[in-house]
Amino acid sequence: MKKTSNLSLLMLLAMTASGSSYATSTAWVDGKLVRTFDGTTHGGVTGTIILDDWGFVGPAGRLADNFEPVNGGFGNANFNPADITNCVADPASCDIGQMQHVVTNGPDGITQDPPHDILGDFLSPNGPYPQANVDSLTTFFKWGYTTVAGSTFTNMLIDYDGDYHVPQKDMTFEWFNPISYVQLVPPGGVRVGSVADGTYNNKLAFQAYPLSDGKGWCGSVLAAHPNAHEAMAGQITFDVAFDVYFRNDDGSYTYWSTEITRGFQMRSFGDITIDIVSADGVGTQTMTATAIVNNTDASVPNKSVTPTTPTGDPARWHNQVSFMGADVIPGGNGYGDCGVLSADWIAGKRGPGIYKFASLIPGIADAAACTTAGGVWQTAAFAGYSYILRADGSRIIDYFDEAVYGPDPMQLDTDGDGVLDYNDNCTNVANASQQDTDGDNYGNACDADFNNDGIVNSLDLGLFKQMFFATGDVEADMNNDQIVNSLDLGLFKASFFSVPGPSSTAQ
Repeated sequence: MKKTSNLSLLMLLAMTASGSSYATSTAWVDGKLVRTFDGTTHGGVTGTIILDDWGFVGPAGRLADNFEPVNGGFGNANFNPADITNCVADPASCDIGQMQHVVTNGPDGITQDPPHDILGDFLSPNGPYPQANVDSLTTFFKWGYTTVAGSTFTNMLIDYDGDYHVPQKDMTFEWFNPISYVQLVPPGGVRVGSVADGTYNNKLAFQAYPLSDGKGWCGSVLAAHPNAHEAMAGQITFDVAFDVYFRNDDGSYTYWSTEITRGFQMRSFGDITIDIVSADGVGTQTMTATAIVNNTDASVPNKSVTPTTPTGDPARWHNQVSFMGADVIPGGNGYGDCGVLSADWIAGKRGPGIYKFASLIPGIADAAACTTAGGVWQTAAFAGYSYILRADGSRIIDYFDEAVYGPDPMQLDTDGDGVLDYNDNCTNVANASQQDTDGDNYGNACDADFNNDGIVNSLDLGLFKQMFFATGDVEADMNNDQIVNSLDLGLFKASFFSVPGPSSTAQ
């Protein structure tokens, strides 16, 4: 099913929880999506969270403020969000074009974010951590908690329009507690503070988990193929809870509170800036984060998602993904959420991998109504605390509809030389040796442009003559037989007035 839709630009959004209500105004201002906190909710804080989306437009013209599926819903009538078993078994029958899963990798130290001064958290004897590398670091208030390897999003379903559906049960987060601290010392600078690089336990720990299915859109449908080595990005939203624990001196944990954010948003594009002032007008929370676009080199600055956006070395960066999201814990003025306790919680279980709530009950305005509905009313202990969640991961494509998208480009070998196209410096000419004498990422077999001016012409013929009968690793040895002779002259003639390549390794 291919669907079309005319989408109107929402210039002003009222974001309202389905528990007791809170509101923040969200509007496009000078091309950026600005969410404003006016002091009436979220612990009385004022300020903004600003998203610079880099001008990226998602599938069907959707912008960063639109997570809804196009054409009236996800997939087709065969799709039932309560039970996706049939769609996983036969995706095409539900108009699902792709299935994937993502697993977090933990920090590798490569980030476009500047270093940030991190404090030791609540009552912690450790810290502060000046000029900290914030790669894969979840910053909560002015504290830091490393996003470790192993969090998983599985059964990420993507229909032909690029709509996302991710079941609640298939999103799992690892435990947040320690900070893996690495100080970034600027060139010519000196190390500051007294804390050595290393891993340190915080006093607070978090078990994050979703309280709704995830929805949004995936930019892989804009690429030449879902598994193409091209710049891709997307976004997803879901309700999220954080069960907060206090780490005791003996290493055990005591439950403290549960913090719930409805409509938490995560993206793999854009810049986020948090600028929040506390209710007393004194304390400030200022944080920034820059996304790393999927398939791109995280060490190279980039603020675009287009077919021409440079990608990283496929051997290192293919299907490497990054995502980030920011929010402020809501609370105050009677705000709370009504939830259904999980079976594990009722059984008395606590700690990593245990969730307090199984789901939220919508439309409940206060504690009394929640009790009547059979739920438990939850208020926030950390209302007004802002946070940015960062994570790096690997994307694994479990299925794509080959009838629609064609064969996997990362498995093609067009010229049959044993070198897959994505890593071949001459994709249409067999050259198993990948000989590239001048190191321009075009193999000798498809590069008769000896003066590197972008065209094969008489100037290159003059250079060819100078190399005739030369032996060894010679640029004009186009058939890799270690001598320049008449065989190479024939190949040169066939290239006359052409451009070098094509090559997958040249950018």
